[in-house]
This record gives sequence, structure tokens and C-alpha cells, in this order.
Amino acid sequence: SEFLENYKTAYALERLDYISSLFDDQALIITGRVLKNAKIHNELMDSRFVSLTKQNKEQYISRLKQVFAANEFINVSFNTSEVLMLGKGSRMYGIQLSQDYYSSNYSDKGYLFLMVDLKDHTQPVIHVRTWQTKPDKEFGIIGPYHF
Repeated sequence: SEFLENYKTAYALERLDYISSLFDDQALIITGRVLKNAKIHNELMDSRFVSLTKQNKEQYISRLKQVFAANEFINVSFNTSEVLMLGKGSRMYGIQLSQDYYSSNYSDKGYLFLMVDLKDHTQPVIHVRTWQTKPDKEFGIIGPYHF
């Protein structure tokens, strides 16, 4: 969709103003970062730990500004996506994506979920953004019905 293309492009071009304009002031944002611990690596254990952080819009944009300043490039690609209309006649959508994230000093793969109001297609509003490395054993991939 046009929204997803604009979203990816904004990260590639480090358009902080545009990304900020997408998020509702009260948005729920859960970000993740894969941490590695080489001491524990063996065939039975994954040596990756995941740090998840709940943030508000101001915290997220402030952190993203630091990320942009520290990286020569950021490339976000989406491999698979599922789009669900939330409610009959609604313009609210739940979008689940398989995401690859590469930058000059970090990379990860995971699942991104966006709850987006597309009532005005020229000004989409993200109400929820979550990220996880893999489906949870209990509930799978975070989706619209978790909120």
C-alpha cells in the first residue's frame, strides 16, 4: 500500500518530521532490540536476548533522532503482510508485517504490528506500533485483538 511505502521511505530518508506526524500523541509504542550474549551460545540455547521497551510518542521520536544521527543508512523491508479492517465500515486497520531492519551498525528481523487510522488517507494516524522477534508461545504475533 501507499502508506507502507511512505513509511519505509521515511526511515530510509530519515524523515523524522514525517514519522512524528504519523503517530497519535497518545500512541502505544513497543520497540525491541536484539542483544547478543556470546558466553551462553550452544546448540541448545539461543544466544540472543531481546530488550522490549514501552514508549510514548515523545520518547520514541527522541530515540529515533539518536538512531538516525548514529547511522549512515537505515533500510526497512517488509516480507509478508496481513491487513485487517477493524470493524465494519471502519477506516481503522491492523497491519501485521514481517520486517527486516538493516542499518550501518545494527540489524534484526521480527514482526511489526501497526494499528492505523486511514480515515483521511492523506494523513494516516498510527495508534499502536509493536515489535517482536518471533511469535510468542502463548499468543503468537501481536495483532489488533490484543488491544
